[in-house]
Amino acid sequence: MMESLKTKIEQVNQTLRPLIVDSRLALRGERDFGVDMVRALAATVGEMDPVMSNAKQLRAEQPGIAKDLDEYVEQATELKTLLEQLRVMLVVRRASLDDNRAHMETVARWASALQSTR
Repeated sequence: MMESLKTKIEQVNQTLRPLIVDSRLALRGERDFGVDMVRALAATVGEMDPVMSNAKQLRAEQPGIAKDLDEYVEQATELKTLLEQLRVMLVVRRASLDDNRAHMETVARWASALQSTR
């Protein structure tokens, strides 16, 4: 049981690493951050929910997984910060798109009014 749990945590950590890199790239505007990435992150983190709910007990019973759990917690903490930054970036981008749309609607109305006066 311990080896399979250790393997599972290692696999989750391995999966999270490139997702975190991709999240950083998205934050810098060098990669898209879309639904597929959100689903991949949610699925990966979701795999650890049952483990983390018993983490204290598991650390006591299986000290060999402590390092892997610590790595996961470190990555999850970094991911939480990145996701909050991405959320803010997306809110700002949405506000900018809304402003641009409103501007385009105003220009369209102005053009329509100009056409009707000719």
